[in-house]
Amino acid sequence: MKRVLSACVLSLSALLSMPVAYAQVAAGAERAPAPPPALPSMPVEIQSGKVVLAMTGLALDLPADARKAAKWSLAGSYSFTDGGTSFDARDVIDQKVDGALVAGTWVHVGYFNAGDCAAVVKELDVPDRWTEQRDMWGHHWHVAGGTWNFENDLGKKPVIALCTPRPNRASLLLYRFYIQDGVALDKDARLAALPKDPLLARVTAAWTKEASEPVQSLRRPEIKRRGDVEAVRTVHLRQANLDVKLPDDGFAWLARGPGKEGESDFLDRMAPAMPDLSLEVARAPGTRCAEVFPTGADAPKRATEPPPRNIPAGWTSLGTLVLETTQERVVCHEANGAALIVGFLATPSLSLSKADYSPFSPILDVLAKASDAVPANR
Repeated sequence: MKRVLSACVLSLSALLSMPVAYAQVAAGAERAPAPPPALPSMPVEIQSGKVVLAMTGLALDLPADARKAAKWSLAGSYSFTDGGTSFDARDVIDQKVDGALVAGTWVHVGYFNAGDCAAVVKELDVPDRWTEQRDMWGHHWHVAGGTWNFENDLGKKPVIALCTPRPNRASLLLYRFYIQDGVALDKDARLAALPKDPLLARVTAAWTKEASEPVQSLRRPEIKRRGDVEAVRTVHLRQANLDVKLPDDGFAWLARGPGKEGESDFLDRMAPAMPDLSLEVARAPGTRCAEVFPTGADAPKRATEPPPRNIPAGWTSLGTLVLETTQERVVCHEANGAALIVGFLATPSLSLSKADYSPFSPILDVLAKASDAVPANR
């Protein structure tokens, strides 16, 4: 999964009163030397009730099953690939009866390298793949299915992948594995039963309502890392010419360069996937925080909101900019004759009543430290 945020009317690069430092340095992330092995995950079991999925951040009520010994088992995993410049993650919701696995579901929310949903489901790597389209739970779905080889004691089992998009939002991709329940059904019967699947319906409803709650994804005990690239690593922000050691804050971050005409770098939060959050980062040498935005008639439009809470030491709030399609909450750090400006862009927009910077103190601290390390006038 790779964040490819939709274009919106920007923001910092268009409003900065001084040019941003530029350096011809290849963007990307360092590969951490000899990382420690990933700790084993500990799945969480629950019969029914409210849960927050660790990797997506979706908040939903797991349905009760009439079978007395039925339980849901929650797990998940993530991996950084391409040297730490790409990301993949999934929540896993298995169903067990009397301790035996009967069904499994993978939940992904994001923007996918393969392209749109029609292309994504065609990536289902099974030899007997078929594709369909269906309307369910208020959305149009691209569907693919076939026989999945687990290459373990489970052997080969039926699977259905289904993906639905939403304009200017991350797509929802689900995998439904038939381990015992539904194995005997043929393709048509399995498709006919999909709309009645209570778990898929509730996951979809949560995604539709953008129902999420704060979670430090990588600190949850049921989550494990795949691969050897760690979340804590050093990334280079090309436009700002900063080397930033990402913090151990429970989030997964990817560094992204500017677009064709952009003058800002971005740090995209990949986990939790919801709400969809990016930090726009720009550094302006020779500028004070009070000089970042023009004043008077040329001042940018700002939202009316309560004072923000828990801004880390050394940072100043520049308010929340009202953009064409969203809002951007902006803070600024000043050191060595340069202003470091960070804008928070979220979909849906950040709540104006919850301007609490506590969860983002670690990432702001490391950005400030990287900027402070740059000599004056550079």
